Amino acid sequence: MKQLFLFSLLLLTGACAKETPNPTAPKAQTSTNVKGDDTQCLDVYDPVCSNGVTYPNACYAQKAGVTSYTRGACDGSGGDI
Repeated sequence: MKQLFLFSLLLLTGACAKETPNPTAPKAQTSTNVKGDDTQCLDVYDPVCSNGVTYPNACYAQKAGVTSYTRGACDGSGGDI
């Protein structure tokens, strides 16, 4: 009877163990340090255009020294920001 109790306790302990997270689950948005400065830009694709160059988003454009840009890729779509 004592062995049955210990065995049951062992099974219960194993069933209540903390579940480990799935290592292949998709990650949330990450940030990237561009050109080695301290400003971080989110890796969100919301393109902007300046001087014929398409930047992934306004943060990347500003980090490149751009002060004026339009929304959208440099294909003519978008408007002033």
